Amino acid sequence: MAVVTAELFQLAGRYVGQDIPAGGMMCEQKIDGFRAGYFRGRAGKPGLWTRGGQPIEGSGHILHELAILEAVAGCSLFLDGEFVVDGSLAGTKAWCERGWRAGGEAGTFHLFDCLTDTEWRAGGTDRPLYQRKAWLAELRAAAPDHPLSWEFRPRSHGREPEGAIVEIMADDWVTDRADIEALANRVWMAGGEGLMLKDAEAPYRRGRSDAWLKVKHSRYVPGKGVQWKEVA
Repeated sequence: MAVVTAELFQLAGRYVGQDIPAGGMMCEQKIDGFRAGYFRGRAGKPGLWTRGGQPIEGSGHILHELAILEAVAGCSLFLDGEFVVDGSLAGTKAWCERGWRAGGEAGTFHLFDCLTDTEWRAGGTDRPLYQRKAWLAELRAAAPDHPLSWEFRPRSHGREPEGAIVEIMADDWVTDRADIEALANRVWMAGGEGLMLKDAEAPYRRGRSDAWLKVKHSRYVPGKGVQWKEVA
């Protein structure tokens, strides 16, 4: 019988220069927003939820897009990613705490993992990350041809918030410490938070796992980035 953890998501360890798998690791830029997941709550209604299980309000535009991915998949999904408003942690926090109360919708959902709802409720899946992310890309590619993509959301009158609604996180590949440092420096020079290193062969497990590693600068300040002139 599967052991189901109370944790909703797979969480990352910290990269401190340790060796990585001989074949290398998948690498994504770490986005500065709220970790979020799409799944069905206790009432069976799909929603976007924070790591702590709080609903993210004012995200109906995102839910509509993700429902299309589910329709393409032909089953209920758990979709893992980062919710961001105005490209910043401050904007995301302000929206989730009070901004949504004024009405309207905001935010982009940056997707980086995909499980079936059954797998997620069982605590995870043995399917490796590279297969899960490939499936996510296939669903996204097929979505524009699904009939739901041609329908306006109820009460939207065809109007959606400006900018991207759902994006799949781009990934790169690193093979050693030099690759990691070069990519991280590029992100930090642009003021970004850092990187996520991911073992492409690893399963998904709800709970903390060193299959995912954060590469984060010690001088990173949420909302302000890295002041590169101080660390170059």
